Amino acid sequence: MKRPTTMTCKILCVFALASIFSCNQQPKKNEVPDNKIEVLPPNQIVAIPQAKNMYDSYSKRRVPLIQHYEDSINRQNKDDTEFDVGRFVYYDYKTIKQYLEYIEQEADDAGVEISTLRFYYSNYPDEVVFPNSKDSIKHPRQNSIMLSPTYNDGKRDYLFYIGDGAQGRQAIPLNDSFENVKGYSTNTSEKSKAYASFAPSLNSTITKPTSFQGQQSLTLNRGTGVPPPKNQ
Repeated sequence: MKRPTTMTCKILCVFALASIFSCNQQPKKNEVPDNKIEVLPPNQIVAIPQAKNMYDSYSKRRVPLIQHYEDSINRQNKDDTEFDVGRFVYYDYKTIKQYLEYIEQEADDAGVEISTLRFYYSNYPDEVVFPNSKDSIKHPRQNSIMLSPTYNDGKRDYLFYIGDGAQGRQAIPLNDSFENVKGYSTNTSEKSKAYASFAPSLNSTITKPTSFQGQQSLTLNRGTGVPPPKNQ
């Protein structure tokens, strides 16, 4: 009877040692794996009290003005409905990731590098659809934001969209008001400055504006605007 007992003890000891060794190899809770790169917070991160302060400042200095103006329009139209002042716009997180990947792809195909991402204040017109369009307006008169990338020509940043020209995919510059830069619209034939003055050296062989087709906007909107609950 001693032999089976001795063998059993040896097997149990092996399992115990293996269990201890396995436990020691497991990463401790909250321990960062060696191959994971830690992402540091941007310098532009603001503390929660600062965020609260800015939110309250908008509530005091902007919301009443918007409320008064929009309610006055309702009264002119003999409408007693109180206007809901929007306070934030949100997008699905996956949509933002897709958008960033998309604009990087399009900029790379056009031979430019994104320099900034602008967040424009905007306001929907008091219409059912946009002018000269069939696109519906879900939140008439509400404030919103638009996201739009820029590239830098060495002197300044330009908004831009993508067009198909004689040289392939190209970045077409816009001014700060979303207007075509003279000589580089999609339907111009006039001669002007070389395209190289607006684009990197990759496009320096272009000496005059081209008729651009297949224009593709890179500006994001259509987020969900939310006014605060009435009981807050």
